[in-house]
Amino acid sequence: MYLKGIAIASHPPVIVPEVGRGEEEKALNTMRGMKALALKVAEAKPRTIVCITPHGPVFRDGVCVLYETRLSGDLSDFGAPGVRIDKACDMGLLDELHDRFNDEGCQSIFLNQKTAATYDVTPALDHGCLVPLSYIEKDHPDFKVVHITIGMLSLYELYRMGRIIREAIEVNEKDAVILASADLSHCLKDEGPYHYNAKGPVFDKRLIADLKEQNYYDILTMPAALYEPAGQCGLRPIVMALGAVDSICTKSQVFSYEGPFGVGYLSCWITYDLSEEDPTQEGLLIRFEKDRDTEHQKRLATRDPMVALAMATIDTWVKEGRHLDPEAFLADFEPSPVRDRMLSEAAGVFVTIEKSGELRGCIGTIAAVTPSIAQEISRNAIEAVTYDPRFMPVEKPELNQLSVTVSILGKPEDVNNKSELDPKRYGVIAEKGLRRGLLLPGLTGIDTVEEQIAAVKRKAGIPEYESDDELGERLVLQRFTTEIHNA
Repeated sequence: MYLKGIAIASHPPVIVPEVGRGEEEKALNTMRGMKALALKVAEAKPRTIVCITPHGPVFRDGVCVLYETRLSGDLSDFGAPGVRIDKACDMGLLDELHDRFNDEGCQSIFLNQKTAATYDVTPALDHGCLVPLSYIEKDHPDFKVVHITIGMLSLYELYRMGRIIREAIEVNEKDAVILASADLSHCLKDEGPYHYNAKGPVFDKRLIADLKEQNYYDILTMPAALYEPAGQCGLRPIVMALGAVDSICTKSQVFSYEGPFGVGYLSCWITYDLSEEDPTQEGLLIRFEKDRDTEHQKRLATRDPMVALAMATIDTWVKEGRHLDPEAFLADFEPSPVRDRMLSEAAGVFVTIEKSGELRGCIGTIAAVTPSIAQEISRNAIEAVTYDPRFMPVEKPELNQLSVTVSILGKPEDVNNKSELDPKRYGVIAEKGLRRGLLLPGLTGIDTVEEQIAAVKRKAGIPEYESDDELGERLVLQRFTTEIHNA
């Protein structure tokens, strides 16, 4: 095997003495762990280090690979321009990755100096790479690099790309180590980068336990409701790196974990478990697909006619490119108040699509634009998977990872006082002149009325600094209830 191991390393610039200037003493445990990790990398003697970082050019719809013959970077943004690393890139591995990502339909972009200018970015080693590499280089200075920035893709997609990275490394026939640059929760203390969130330490504790026990499936399937409030930047790099040891028995060693500045810092080494007679096992990608197929069939079989119609509409549209007849579909359901209402009443409807717990599309109507709720659901389900401008259209391989929520909107009511709002109970509509925005209730991260109003104003394109009566236009707020259906 040419892949010699996975190094999971934190990247706080403060642990570099030229940056910390004494403050690094508060993170001695992390520094010791990084030094121990660097020795493990040095023992592996990799000719190439594949750096997976959350701090390079991050794109929503794909990973970014820097395609240059040489990359450099320094810590001048942190007051230490003298801390600089300059490395040749492994062009053979880069070419192999480019071909395999294309062949496997992986969402990726390869940037050189010319194409990077289009996105107003500079191909360089970011601090997510520089900090751990500055420790590794002291013990093992002779290596090339490959720089990959995670995209805001699902954990499954990143894990699958990690498996492809390993395949490319083996074909390239050069010893390599994957470096996952990963700070954990940033919400461990109020005085940290973010306010304290109780899910921060829970996330860190669970992730570390799963790494120690090689329980990688729990990491791959970790719910967004846990890791998003934790305010971390390391889960995606870790998941992508773990994909590289899919179907292989491993052993892991955690050298250090602490959170002296309100951020979780981890150092961990993962390599093959050579004590096993059979070093292979069932791949988690296979297990994941089986589990998702089972769950998808359960969702399709739901007897909630609103969710069932939305799911069937999406499946038919994505697989066959045709519209499902909602009336004909509902004819197979027993008469019920919900089914009969769908056929006889009209209302505004939002259809929200999630993929493995993360938003994949959401389109809706404040008021009805079709004769019935059934037609409104069908129309907006197709819109959500095809025309949400924030996402690429949903494709067939994604279908078994999708879950659907149908929100039936109640009649909007005028709001005369902020005390009449409740972000958990009511959605809100903001209107000023020709600008209008809507926010559903119960959204993650919207906990107060002030946060809800600020968010809906942003959605409507109303600047925060603009007063309610600026330009002679008054900000009009309305609230509405929602009837939620999900499987």
